Amino acid sequence: MVGPATVTSIAVKTISLIKKYWKLLLVALFIIILLPTFIVITVINILFPQVSKEEFKIYKSLTEETDISWASFMAYDVVRLDNYLKENNPNESIFNLLKINFTEYEIIETEKVITKIVDGQETTETIIEKEYIAIRELELESYAPVKELLKSLNYVMSEENMTVKNSTDFLEALNEKEEYEIEISILTDEEISKDFDDNHKEWFFALMEILPLLDPTSEFDPDEFIIPETIENPDIPSIWPASGTVTSEFGEVRKTDTHKGIDIANGTGTLIKSTANGIVIAVGTSGGFGKRVMIYHGTDDNNTTYVTVYAHLSRINVSVGENG
Repeated sequence: MVGPATVTSIAVKTISLIKKYWKLLLVALFIIILLPTFIVITVINILFPQVSKEEFKIYKSLTEETDISWASFMAYDVVRLDNYLKENNPNESIFNLLKINFTEYEIIETEKVITKIVDGQETTETIIEKEYIAIRELELESYAPVKELLKSLNYVMSEENMTVKNSTDFLEALNEKEEYEIEISILTDEEISKDFDDNHKEWFFALMEILPLLDPTSEFDPDEFIIPETIENPDIPSIWPASGTVTSEFGEVRKTDTHKGIDIANGTGTLIKSTANGIVIAVGTSGGFGKRVMIYHGTDDNNTTYVTVYAHLSRINVSVGENG
């Protein structure tokens, strides 16, 4: 049995060590407290490498002056790069969404004398006949070959000029000249995803539905979000999220808009349940929705994507990346 003197000695030594190393002990305690949070964040970043709000703005700005869909463009890059856009250059990859058919002709002019009757009199006239010989025919669908083409046409190859808007404007102006025939078209979503395997193709079409919901300038305006990978065989939402009184139905016509949800009234703190299994892809705390959560439930074989939003919450007990 340990005597009182021994216990007192141990206590004194312990206090002495704490006084001497309290700063180090405080740091260690702080690390221990934060370690679970750090592990969760690390796991989420590994499983869901993310794009930032700034990248949303970049993708939208690059398509503002074109007919290219920013959601298709961003979905293409996310899938192509497996959700890791850090080393991507969207100023270049946007050219992958275009198809440019380019033909350049050599025009050979030949004088020809023709005879014709004018007012009963035979007259001769010299005309110029033109023969168009194709000397270059190209079909381009990505940045590098488009850049080579522009360089061969003496286009000013500055960073400012090498945008889709400026380069296509140049080609369209060139198309007015008779020695060129240039057709520029935007690839369809099916053409964009033609080289993806079935899983990545399904992911691409799902993201085209999800990305506009996560867009920082969207109605949801998330504080935190992740770009999820495809959930196959979705659990389709089928239960009520909470008990209470329905005060507003889905599709109800209001003065300024049509209601896009169902309002259920109940007391503060009422438990809110996900209407189906899924993953939390966004949370928010401001705006018309108040505290809110968005859950992705999956995408079926018909490319129907299921996402639910839970808004006007008193508090949020989940984080992005959690199973809902």
